[in-house]
Amino acid sequence: MTSLRNALLGSLLLCSAAQAAPQHALTLYNEPPKYPADFKHTDYVNPDAPKGGTFRESSLTGFDSFNPFISKGVPADNIGLIYDTLATQSLDEPFTEYGLVAGKIEKAPDNSWVRFYLRPEARFHDGHPIRAEDVVFSFQTLIKDGTPLYRTYYADVDEVIAEDPLRVLFKFKRTNNRELPLI
Repeated sequence: MTSLRNALLGSLLLCSAAQAAPQHALTLYNEPPKYPADFKHTDYVNPDAPKGGTFRESSLTGFDSFNPFISKGVPADNIGLIYDTLATQSLDEPFTEYGLVAGKIEKAPDNSWVRFYLRPEARFHDGHPIRAEDVVFSFQTLIKDGTPLYRTYYADVDEVIAEDPLRVLFKFKRTNNRELPLI
């Protein structure tokens, strides 16, 4: 009986140790991502494209805000291009997110949380490092002051915790929304 109990306990310990491991990408259906951890560019990007120059864009409408996240005002077209996210979608791979500001992503097997490991080299426009407390502040501000869309979109996020300067944890209220860690 003791050996059976020890075998069961050992199996449980092995299962809990194999829970989640940080990875460079997250997929909705847990299939392997197309690109390896050390990929330099996606297949649809030309690494030899000319660099430099000026980006100009026209717009048929006016704007009175550079903040695309609030209801008040009309944001400038494509102002979202100046913001980076923790992870970004690959255009040739549906339901896959690769780390952008976050270098690694870890998801609970039961989908109860997702953890982002921020890149130490990630910086704001002024050179200050992006830290976990900045992610928490941004998320809380988005929920508090952003359009109602964000409160609905992230309604199943229970808590956002800065675990250390480069690690942020999102805990979820429910575990049946497989897409939530990707958004």
